[in-house]
Amino acid sequence: MKDKVSYSAEQLKDFSQWLGLNYDALTWQGRYEVDFNNFWEAFFIAEQSLGQLVQRFQYALLHAQIGPLNSWFSWLQNSFISYTFVHKKITVLQLSEAVGISYDSLGLILRDFFIEHYPEYEEGLSEKFQMANMISPNLSLTYDELNELFEFDSRAVKKNTSSILSSMEVTLYPEWGALNKRMQKDLFQSNFNFSRIKTNLSFSRQLKVLREILFLLIVGIGLVYLIQKANKEWEISILEKISIYEPQLEWLDKTLSFKESDTNSKKNFELSAGELDEVENKESKLDGLVFKDEVRYEEESDVTLTSWDALPKDFDVVNLEQSDYEEHGQRGYRDSRYGNTKVYRVLMRSVDSIKSKERLNTLLEKYKVTRVDNVKPGKSVPGGIYYNLYVPREYLKEFIAQVMDFDEASLYESRTRTGRNPPGKNKVFIWVKNI
Repeated sequence: MKDKVSYSAEQLKDFSQWLGLNYDALTWQGRYEVDFNNFWEAFFIAEQSLGQLVQRFQYALLHAQIGPLNSWFSWLQNSFISYTFVHKKITVLQLSEAVGISYDSLGLILRDFFIEHYPEYEEGLSEKFQMANMISPNLSLTYDELNELFEFDSRAVKKNTSSILSSMEVTLYPEWGALNKRMQKDLFQSNFNFSRIKTNLSFSRQLKVLREILFLLIVGIGLVYLIQKANKEWEISILEKISIYEPQLEWLDKTLSFKESDTNSKKNFELSAGELDEVENKESKLDGLVFKDEVRYEEESDVTLTSWDALPKDFDVVNLEQSDYEEHGQRGYRDSRYGNTKVYRVLMRSVDSIKSKERLNTLLEKYKVTRVDNVKPGKSVPGGIYYNLYVPREYLKEFIAQVMDFDEASLYESRTRTGRNPPGKNKVFIWVKNI
């Protein structure tokens, strides 16, 4: 259909008159009349088909980059589509396929055109140009059918309603001259191919973007190099300005020298038999002395255990073996001189301390856990809840594992000199901190 519908020179002239263009405003009182006429002749060539003219409108909209020119060409295209529908007697569906516009968008264009000419039929026209899907009966609508239905007068046939865009001073924009020259160069060709031009334009735009990216990369690399060079020069200049002052000890007598020790006297040192007996007697007197352990008040040596798997494998020999931390973290040289008794501390963080306390009390009953002193387990103190417990050694690993599963917790292994644990039990401190 788009190749069957064509336009003669008389029809294109009639379209120009039908538009009602205000040439005085368009050409700035005739100053740019020659430029506008050259554009019109290059754009509307006689014996062109509807498809060729649609490609020209697409070409103009593609190159009209500023808003006013783009709006003017959109108005010109919509007016040409409306003119075609009125004078060529084709259906809405045929016109939609010819101009490459969806039938619902085309219905809006035609609806606005006819309401502008016949506002008294707005409700009926809105209903007729409502095309929701392909099975809509309005797709086969023609102008003659509308004319018979609404009994139009000749307003829409003879002249387009005056619009502000028909008087827009498009020739005054600087971009108009460049666009006019481009269109006269491309549109006058007999082998005008919009698809090829669109592809070339897209490639040129991509090439332009690539050039801009390369330029930014070069500038960025240059700036980084200059900054590094400037920093190096600044560093050298600063080092040259720094002076090193050495103390001038003028009073020091550099001729002085220390007397070397007599090494021969050490090598030839000998004790008599009586002197050796006296040394042995002094050593024997020290055997009866008993040295008491000194009370130390330093902090206990804590080792953080990442999980309950790091607990000793056999708690019966817990004080005889090294922990995983000692073997791998400190290579066997962990300082343990402050105590031999191991205790375990669990630091928990809980958003619901009451619920945590209930769950801990359940574990105390389950594993026969006893308290250490006269403080009741689960005592509330500022900031949380405190437990000081004796846990049977056979349940220790399982008990600590279940405690660690409650909330976010950290497990610490400590050495202390506070005394031995009761037989078969280990001391465990639990601190539940409120969040």
